[in-house]
Amino acid sequence: MLRSSFFLGALCAFWALGTASACAQAAYPSRPITLVVPFAAGSGTDIGARVLAKDLTDILKTPVIVDNRQGANGALGTAAAARAKPDGYTLLIGSATTNAVNFSFFPARLGYEPGSFEMVAGLGTSPISLYVAANAKWRNLADLMAYGKAHPNALRCGSGNAVTQVACEIFRKSAGIDAVTVPYKSNPQSLADLAGGHIDFAFSDASVAKVFIDGNKLKPLAVAAARRYPATPDVGTFREQGIADFEITGWTAVFVPAGTPAPIVETLHAAIRKSSASPESVQLRASSGTQPLAFNLEEGRRFAREEIARWARYVKNSGVKPE
Repeated sequence: MLRSSFFLGALCAFWALGTASACAQAAYPSRPITLVVPFAAGSGTDIGARVLAKDLTDILKTPVIVDNRQGANGALGTAAAARAKPDGYTLLIGSATTNAVNFSFFPARLGYEPGSFEMVAGLGTSPISLYVAANAKWRNLADLMAYGKAHPNALRCGSGNAVTQVACEIFRKSAGIDAVTVPYKSNPQSLADLAGGHIDFAFSDASVAKVFIDGNKLKPLAVAAARRYPATPDVGTFREQGIADFEITGWTAVFVPAGTPAPIVETLHAAIRKSSASPESVQLRASSGTQPLAFNLEEGRRFAREEIARWARYVKNSGVKPE
């Protein structure tokens, strides 16, 4: 027995000299995992991350700790995750903002690049819609555009992140109106000001807007998706209302630093997919209006590449100047 234990220990020590330790992978995870959330505590992304962390703690039998590192449009926390050791003990809750739009928005000073991460698993997706106050004078998108054309620079569009800022600019150009984009630190802040009458319309993902809709404070006029959103089946898409090629969807996914060993990535992928079926995850999607985003590993890698390219086109077409 002693001889066998000595041999196994020596073998593991030998393997540890290589690029990846087979023994360490077999034991993964053996210590707490950090889940970096590059947005504030209490945000929609944070709420979903905490449900995921609880599920993963149960599934992987090790603590998964949420670490909120907000700032710079999510770039601060994302850059910190990119610098972490690729050993499976630092995960990132990435999004369309942090892992697609930011590459075109802040190309010179992000602190990370597309090759810094590998997508492990999708979490959820929520279409971006245009919202107005529930008591707004505009009954539909045509009314809003007609007003904007008749009153140049009178309309104010609220945006709470890079995704919705690009949406404001693309809509302004596509609709042929002069509107002023008003930036906020988050979509909830933008929608709160919209409900209070401080701006005229705003773009947001449905998961953030749901609480305002349920409270009869806001209403959507158009959905930036290929088809109508199940939660608001009476609201037409932009294409149905005369604006083509306007599809903007928010999404979240789990990423790891590039170079994380494949067996660890596969373990995490399986655990996250299992989490997506947990009662807490299903309930959260139902309450927030989020749809599941399910991929295998290769589909996830392709999705990440396609989103980066798609948002590069959107940013270019919007006329927003990269910073």
